[in-house]
Amino acid sequence: MTLIIDSYAWIEFLTGGRKGPTVRHFLDSEDELVTPDIVLAEVARKFGRERQAEPLVRGHLRAITALSSVAPVTIEVALHISNVDSELRGNARRRKLNPPSFADAVVLSFARAFDGRVLTADAHFEGLPSVEWIGS
Repeated sequence: MTLIIDSYAWIEFLTGGRKGPTVRHFLDSEDELVTPDIVLAEVARKFGRERQAEPLVRGHLRAITALSSVAPVTIEVALHISNVDSELRGNARRRKLNPPSFADAVVLSFARAFDGRVLTADAHFEGLPSVEWIGS
């Protein structure tokens, strides 16, 4: 199975968060790990906003690239975005959440294009097909 690693999962793993051991389990057990390129940007943005030193952020990004394949948005991924965005927005409305980000739609589009699953605890993904939910 292809597992698409979301920013939430990487951040939990890299910071030793409460879900970090669960993420580690998936990183150790899956055949193919894919990180969308937009996730690298999201992770760098979060750590930069927390004012982490650039060498530390660079190390986090290198860890991601060492543990998974980083994939760019392709035509196949892009073709899924409109439908996936609508699905995420509908799920957010039903669950009374803020609208999902564009990056959320890109990440779920990767799962659909790769016939894989998204590893996340982001509430926008809870209950959707193609999601390995590690929240709660």
